[in-house]
Amino acid sequence: MAWQELNITVPHEYVEPISYLFSRYGKGLSTELAGEGRVLLRTYLTTGSRQRMAHIEVGVKLVGAIEPIGDLNIRDLPDDEDWMNSWKSHFGILRIGKRLVIKPTWLELDSTAGPEDIVIELDPGIAFGTGYHPTTATCMEAMEQHVKAGMTVLDLGTGSGILTITAMKLGAELVTALDIDSQAISAARRNFRRLGINKQIRLGQGSIPHPTAPTGEFDLAVANISARGVADRCPFILTALKPGALFIASGLLMTQKDEVAGAVEPLGFTLISEWPQEEWVTLLYRAPENP
Repeated sequence: MAWQELNITVPHEYVEPISYLFSRYGKGLSTELAGEGRVLLRTYLTTGSRQRMAHIEVGVKLVGAIEPIGDLNIRDLPDDEDWMNSWKSHFGILRIGKRLVIKPTWLELDSTAGPEDIVIELDPGIAFGTGYHPTTATCMEAMEQHVKAGMTVLDLGTGSGILTITAMKLGAELVTALDIDSQAISAARRNFRRLGINKQIRLGQGSIPHPTAPTGEFDLAVANISARGVADRCPFILTALKPGALFIASGLLMTQKDEVAGAVEPLGFTLISEWPQEEWVTLLYRAPENP
């Protein structure tokens, strides 16, 4: 059976949608830093997978219509090339914040790893949430600073589950993880089971309000979704939070800060801190003590 390698170099902010296309329609996914602000993505297909190739090509064109992202390159592989193992060499260890380390399961930590590091293992081929997107990285930085042992956490738009896993690694006692996409739920479930933390996580499909997110349940909520998603869901997020709890809002462009503030602050949320990266920003709010 003949195989092809598909690769494309994209800005950080387009890693997530292209990763989704490659994960859903390709075989395997690798990410590799390719210079400042850019990431090289790879996946593989058999030469006869015309429908899957068409889905990827259309998706890349749609993303490229928003902003130029580079060309989709296709390379025929020699019969003797073991792509199922060789593509793993393109993965590396990614450090975020002061202590967080994202590590592919087959790699060993290097000599720079210290006893204080918090290691988050993820398998390749996950649909969303690689840690390379600025909003995912800044959410993790915010969580590193504010998730404390014993907290209850709401992860809205969990994707691969990377932020839920981060919360658990930082000491959260219980996490509710929600996503509207069934592919994301499947990816998250696999990661939770592999890590043996699925019994401490309530995983559900949908958004809030949701039966797994009771009123006044959470010490911290993180929503890495979009400005519109944050604006639409913030009343329900407030209901799910304890008085004075924390809310990390992300998936936001810097130009959308006012839009989010206009929806969140009238509810009594107070802006505490922010993490800008490139044209994106993650915002930290505190819920009112007496909503």
